[in-house]
Amino acid sequence: MPSGPLIVLADDLTGAAEVAAIAHEAGLCAVILTRLPRAPVVADVLVFDTDTRLASPARAARRVRACVLHLRRLPHAGFFKKTDSVLRGPVLAELAAAAAALGLRRALLVAGNPTLGRTIRAGRCYVAGRPLDQTAFARDPHHPATSSSVLDLLRSGPDARVVCRAPGGPWSTARVIVGEHRSAADTARWARTLDRHTLPAGAADFFRAWLQARGLGRVMVTPGVPAAMPALLLHGTTTAPATTRSIRFNGLRTPSAARVTTALRQRGAVAVAATPLTLNDPRAPAAISRGFAGLARTLRDTRAFRHLLIAGGATAATVLRALGWNRLKVVRVWSPGVVELQPVTDPGFTVTLKPGSYPWSASIRRSLACVFT
Repeated sequence: MPSGPLIVLADDLTGAAEVAAIAHEAGLCAVILTRLPRAPVVADVLVFDTDTRLASPARAARRVRACVLHLRRLPHAGFFKKTDSVLRGPVLAELAAAAAALGLRRALLVAGNPTLGRTIRAGRCYVAGRPLDQTAFARDPHHPATSSSVLDLLRSGPDARVVCRAPGGPWSTARVIVGEHRSAADTARWARTLDRHTLPAGAADFFRAWLQARGLGRVMVTPGVPAAMPALLLHGTTTAPATTRSIRFNGLRTPSAARVTTALRQRGAVAVAATPLTLNDPRAPAAISRGFAGLARTLRDTRAFRHLLIAGGATAATVLRALGWNRLKVVRVWSPGVVELQPVTDPGFTVTLKPGSYPWSASIRRSLACVFT
């Protein structure tokens, strides 16, 4: 793109990987950054992880504003704000900060992902037809959905100027317009209504529609080779692991690197997961992430693995920060949201990221059958 890359701000690492994968499937060069660049980045799409999903609204707003003010000085072809599909995190604060820093009048927020059964209808969020607060998202450890109301989820006060609108309905003078949708066609319709005064924001389906509205077609990329081995899978979410053949934490204590290395030599692929009994411990998320980070760094330094797989955005961010991998290029899309990346400074390794609420792809399960069976 001669005018510079499209710039996407994502609030967590797996969300950044998800939209970078969509750009990759559209035939674009997508690069993920976790540190602000000092010079222009050669890419078609630059995705920056602000790491603000778990931040307070005030801190998230400051971080997003600073990032936008820095990135807008680089050559670019436009901004998109990636949000969680079910509105977890300080979404409203981030949208207001980004739009203000870009000098825009409003933000159009099209969350949900109809292709995954996540829709917004009559001001409420649904997953597979069920109100959000009647799904597993009601038990999210950081952002439990106690309501399915969009305004409740956004924590929108009476002065926030947020409105929900059906596709094709009248726009308003609100600062944030939440676009309702039941289908991919509705999402595409919203993408076609954008003007130069509006910040596009939302989940993966809307980002794909935004690219298509800009004339950037979609080229499906199918994995053609098995996963690289040895492979280390870190299960960093608070849901039950997808595999029962995991090396478990001892309470909150990480398994030794020697034990994991031996298992990698014997099996070729190993999964490490927290003990389920610790998952309700308030100390667990931070302790588990730190443990995974130390383990991954030790095993990387001894070249015990070639392919690192991580489930869970917060864990992924902590681990990659410990490894010093702050610039990553998409090399393969296993399935929606499950993305394989290559650290630009450490090309001998690859890392596959998966949001905690998404399944592992069938092709990964086949490649790593010794872990998933």
